[in-house]
Amino acid sequence: MIKNPERKLRVGIPRALLYYKFSDLWITFFEQLGAEVIISPETTKKIKDVAVRLAPDEDCYSTKLYFGHVMALKDKVDYLFIPRFGGRKKKYVGCPKFIGLAEVLRSMIPDLPEILMPHYNRGMDKHTRIGLLVRAFRLGKIFRNNPFVRIRAISKAFKAQKLHNKSMIIDEKTLQKWENSEVILNDFPIYTENERQLKIVLVGHSYVLNDPFSSLSIRSLLQGYGVDIITSEQIPRKLIEKQMAKLEYDIYFDFEREILGTIMHFIESKTVDGIIHLLIFSCGPDSIAGEIAARYSKRDPTIPLLQLVFDELTGEAGMRTRIEAFVDMLRRSIDEQVIFLTTQAHI
Repeated sequence: MIKNPERKLRVGIPRALLYYKFSDLWITFFEQLGAEVIISPETTKKIKDVAVRLAPDEDCYSTKLYFGHVMALKDKVDYLFIPRFGGRKKKYVGCPKFIGLAEVLRSMIPDLPEILMPHYNRGMDKHTRIGLLVRAFRLGKIFRNNPFVRIRAISKAFKAQKLHNKSMIIDEKTLQKWENSEVILNDFPIYTENERQLKIVLVGHSYVLNDPFSSLSIRSLLQGYGVDIITSEQIPRKLIEKQMAKLEYDIYFDFEREILGTIMHFIESKTVDGIIHLLIFSCGPDSIAGEIAARYSKRDPTIPLLQLVFDELTGEAGMRTRIEAFVDMLRRSIDEQVIFLTTQAHI
């Protein structure tokens, strides 16, 4: 590609999948190298329709949406950034789709801009942290030849990601305050008169929790029902790993550990009124975590678990009905407990 010195090189990043985990890292890195970063717009029906038409039928819904976001960027950028991410930890891996997605897109849509696809897989391929820095350093040469600029870009990118993680993941003290209704961690619930406050854990992949279109705006819906939520992204990692240690078998899908550990923690702690688990249709790791979560819930059904499966055919009306019924059930359960305790106190 011929570089035009009169303008910045444009790097496109699809607003899907791992974007919701590592956007601060990626955006900071490229901007520090002097590139113009262009993010695809939020998911829309148009993006979904394009995605469903282009993506392989066997792909999960979230991976299909990625195709739509790539097409939204195709004619606006010089490069597409689609890393081949296998896993960030020694023992655990990400979804295999993440590793092959860039190659699949390049083979299916040949007129795409050049794809930047650095490969990192700490678990399966034994890539080291030093290896990650070397890959970033080499990638940066496309934009800046100066090695010191590239090193600074890498340093600032990792600092930005560290700050993102710190702002997202709460500590155990903050969690306890939320459980005691001393703090609000997300959108302020819209209460109506005489309504009892509910606390619900919203569990799922970051690219579902943070994409209003693919989750059918479930967060706004719960806010409107006066529900105070916390998400699986926010739970202290120590509590999640504590729950994972109780399994007789190891879950080696990294992000599923976050989801399953959150569900197990609140089933055990009983500090919330209910749990809503968002699953993506035909996602293999989601299917595993969903089945294990359902079994744990059946063993101890004190904290109700609602599992919702999303795909391109999921209707908003049906989902809204299920959410409304779940919230009403939780409120009736609380009212019944209050009546029972009040009656016991008068006996």
